[in-house]
Amino acid sequence: MSCSVFATLHTLSRISLGTVITVHAGTTPNHTGKFLGIEHGNVILAGNNGTIFFVAIERIAVVHIP
Repeated sequence: MSCSVFATLHTLSRISLGTVITVHAGTTPNHTGKFLGIEHGNVILAGNNGTIFFVAIERIAVVHIP
């Protein structure tokens, strides 16, 4: 496990379910939504319009908590 993946997991483990976060994952658009948890190496977010986003943890560069 790379250092950045470990740091991301550490940050996400401290966030409560339902917290609104934004994840920045390289070249893909930023995704903002309610944090639903982690499953199979993906962060799961619920967007405002009901869209569910699955973002691979190894692609996440920054987790922003407003």
